[in-house]
Amino acid sequence: MSNPRQLALQIQINERASLNNFFVSKNNNKTIQILKNILLGSDNGAQIFIDDLGSNGKSYLLQAVCNDFSDSHNSSIYIPMQEAINLDPSILEGVSELNLICIDDVDLINKRREWEIALFNLINECYEKECFLLLSGSINKLEAIPDLVSRIKKMETLRLEAINDDELLEATQAISKNLNIEISDKNMNYLINNSKRDIKTIFRTLSQLERESLERKKSIGLNLIKEVIRSS
Repeated sequence: MSNPRQLALQIQINERASLNNFFVSKNNNKTIQILKNILLGSDNGAQIFIDDLGSNGKSYLLQAVCNDFSDSHNSSIYIPMQEAINLDPSILEGVSELNLICIDDVDLINKRREWEIALFNLINECYEKECFLLLSGSINKLEAIPDLVSRIKKMETLRLEAINDDELLEATQAISKNLNIEISDKNMNYLINNSKRDIKTIFRTLSQLERESLERKKSIGLNLIKEVIRSS
């Protein structure tokens, strides 16, 4: 379901993001299952904080939740604070009328008092109106007004942990399949061994390879992989 407010904020969301194609590592199986249960259940008003322990795909995860929730004819919005922080906090006014609100990197509002107050008010509004609220960030970096920190700490906290090294190849293959690109096992291993070993960097590299392959109308070979890695 398209969201007029989402369009007004000019926020891009990955339309292909879905929990169905999110690679679930052993360490994150419980977290993903809890999110799926909430989406499928009737626990109105659930408020969850995803404590990210590194570059583990939390932004993709939040967008996936928004997409899957909207596919059920509900209204949702994804707000990345990296972009929204430079806007007026008034953009949060009225969003509690939606069924689901996902706000990424909330720790970026530190020492932005107007934003802190706006988020505190939104949390309370969502509680009263029983809309789902999903926040993400690093709880250890959150140094906001005490009332806001206290309110967030009362939310259910889920951890999104790093993918183990022995799962990186499987995760990379899953992302490639989702992007509909073909890379040989040998070249896949080269990509993993010559990139920063986190899923966020690998996803960014694969997305760039997809774009370059389409623009150049050529398959993804070792030379193209080397070129993209060098430019990243």
